[in-house]
Amino acid sequence: MKKRLRKKNHTGEFAQWGRQLIATRNTKMDVGAFHDAFTVEAIEDNGCYCGASISDDKIDVIIELGKISENPEGKFERITEWLDLRSDIEG
Repeated sequence: MKKRLRKKNHTGEFAQWGRQLIATRNTKMDVGAFHDAFTVEAIEDNGCYCGASISDDKIDVIIELGKISENPEGKFERITEWLDLRSDIEG
């Protein structure tokens, strides 16, 4: 397949990587503050995008991690480390 078609179809070196992340919160307070911090500190600071459903006690997120050349596994590890450091996240 030609490079132009690989880019158009997001295949080969142009493939986009994404992962689903589900976590549970142990508090129902400050959902808005948590959402803002998660979006800015964990997602945007790692150069990612996400679609999320964040309720009082559950987080269900699809994270777009970028191309393989942008180290998607490293980005996902940094996001999960950020969540592990939070006292309001159970697992």
